Amino acid sequence: GEVSLLLPMSMLTALLLPAASYVLQRAGPPLLRSPPVRGFAAARGARPAMAEAAEEKRATADVIPGMVAMEASPATVRAPGCPSCEVEWVAKSKDVEGTEAERLAALRGSDMAAYIGEIWEYGQHMNDTQRQELALTPDMECRRFVIDASTPPTPLMEAVYNATMVRVPYEQACYVCGPEQAMLLRTLVAIARPRQALDIGCFTGYASSAIVDALPRSAQLTCLEVEPTWTGLASELLEGRAASFETGPAIETLRRFEEEGRRFDFVSLDADKPMHGEYYNASLRLLRPGGVLVMFGMLLFPTVEDQQAMEALHEVLPNDTRVSTAQLPVGCGIQLIVKTEEVDPAAPPLHYASQRADGSVGGLASQPPADGDAAQLERTRRVILQLREPRG
Repeated sequence: GEVSLLLPMSMLTALLLPAASYVLQRAGPPLLRSPPVRGFAAARGARPAMAEAAEEKRATADVIPGMVAMEASPATVRAPGCPSCEVEWVAKSKDVEGTEAERLAALRGSDMAAYIGEIWEYGQHMNDTQRQELALTPDMECRRFVIDASTPPTPLMEAVYNATMVRVPYEQACYVCGPEQAMLLRTLVAIARPRQALDIGCFTGYASSAIVDALPRSAQLTCLEVEPTWTGLASELLEGRAASFETGPAIETLRRFEEEGRRFDFVSLDADKPMHGEYYNASLRLLRPGGVLVMFGMLLFPTVEDQQAMEALHEVLPNDTRVSTAQLPVGCGIQLIVKTEEVDPAAPPLHYASQRADGSVGGLASQPPADGDAAQLERTRRVILQLREPRG
């Protein structure tokens, strides 16, 4: 009877140890089919209850009892030319996997009930935190086709991506957006032709490189990042380009921009997911009518907190009358959002300035839009300036 309950070690390892594929920086306890947080008060200006819920979950978070978690490296950037951090991570994960296999083999021999319990607990944990990823296992052939069918990345994009994979510890580098997402982002910027763009959560600057390479002449990108180490690397890699960097909590910087009367035409949002609701509302207040917001991480989530935060947004976004939105299953999931508030399709075209002719940006949010002939004149002036001015 006992033999029928045993799983072969190869099967157990495949089930219990996908650590090299699923990097869970803050693995929570097995929350047995925990319900998603419903509602989203922040969509109407109040602080969302999910923030408190996330804090409560975080306070009790721990790895599954008995399992040994890989330690996350501190925010570190190595010098150019160093051995690949990715290769180092794979070797490290193999060591952890071997240690864990030995522990499970000993547990199976001494306590069958505990052994089977750990398999069950881990399965529940994966169901709570990774069910989208398990259900949407990427078709690598399809992904390769999508990338090959897109305009190749620019030298700048390639340089930033490769530097991230080589110089940043891999358990952190793997959070960079996918190449297919960067290519889509670059194309969206080229369509929107923003004068003022904002990247919230720029990390090492890969998404920023896609944005800045598609910006019109005389346009400017502002990048926000809370970790000074990543800001330093991103500013190094994007040196000489039309990008500026702000280090600190994004919500505080967004509030300051609002107080200064800043206005943006395009926003990219890929930051800490439990705060995405507040970032979303703050971004809409800064975004001009008709402006574009691109949000990442809508389908795949590394933690329970992330999943709950994004599921709350899944309920809010389709019903938010301030925007028109659609979701694309590209990479970890992309939400395309256009601010339709104050936009009347039947009215004559309007022009909302996000940057003055002298390059200044403050106080423009309070200025009324140009309309009619004045709007057409401003659009013509912008095109002429973009043709005359050197890029970036």
